[in-house]
Amino acid sequence: MHPAELAILLHRALEVRLARLQELLDAPDWVDDDEQLHQVRVSARRLGAVLDLVDAEVYPGHKGQRRALKGLVDTLGLPRELDVHAGHLRAHLLQAGTPAQAAVLEHLLEQVDRGRAKARRAMRKELDRLRLPDLRRLLDVPSLQDPFQATSLQEAAWTCLEARAEAALGGLPGLCAHEDPAALHKTRVRIKKLRYAVEALEAAFAEPPEALLKDLRALQTVLGDHHDLAALEALLWEAEAQLRLRERQVLGAGVLDLLGGVAEARRTIYGRFVELAGPQGPAAFARAVRPALGLPPVDGILA
Repeated sequence: MHPAELAILLHRALEVRLARLQELLDAPDWVDDDEQLHQVRVSARRLGAVLDLVDAEVYPGHKGQRRALKGLVDTLGLPRELDVHAGHLRAHLLQAGTPAQAAVLEHLLEQVDRGRAKARRAMRKELDRLRLPDLRRLLDVPSLQDPFQATSLQEAAWTCLEARAEAALGGLPGLCAHEDPAALHKTRVRIKKLRYAVEALEAAFAEPPEALLKDLRALQTVLGDHHDLAALEALLWEAEAQLRLRERQVLGAGVLDLLGGVAEARRTIYGRFVELAGPQGPAAFARAVRPALGLPPVDGILA
């Protein structure tokens, strides 16, 4: 069980993030607005990150509430991804150099928009089925049962962060040596959770961890850009295969031409990731975080 100071800090972080999610969910027609849908998904992830830090046994219904939040995030996932694809295609359409290129992009946009409409219909049905429980019940916690431990708030915060840093950053050298889109995406999710955890624990720091958060945000952003391009590339390959089966050679050739540009952009983004990830890792994280928490260096890791 967490020491009292950390339990209180996390509960306050929970209150703030829960209030933000409730505000977004209470907005009328949020499911019809691309940006609001995205904000709901981000807010649910932030709340989930705090729920992963608290003592689950202290919060009634924690397991069910956490499962419902994950269901919400997953339900909004495909519509959000297709929104991103549509945005990329529209940007390419604005820059189309020839009528043939524009025709190819308009064809692809029609397909993606049909998929978006289908995904939105499925999302609405799933949201009706999901029926989020009353998340405010998370705040109805009983008295903490003897939460006191012989450890400081800062040591307890480091304990929360250490394993998450290893999971998020430990595999960076392997990812820098070999481009694996699926593994890169999983790492992005772990880095995002690590950043959310640092933000939730910010009150434990003797110095604001702005530089650390900036580095994590930069890694998360470049990995997000890589994922968007890799997913778009997969969508374009599928579209090209379907056009080839239907003997639509002209459109298929246009998709292949677009694919070349998307693949080149993905490789450029991957190179940027390698540059950013090189200095990062669990040891670098410890060197940055422990002094910011006011803690001494870990044995074997130079300050």
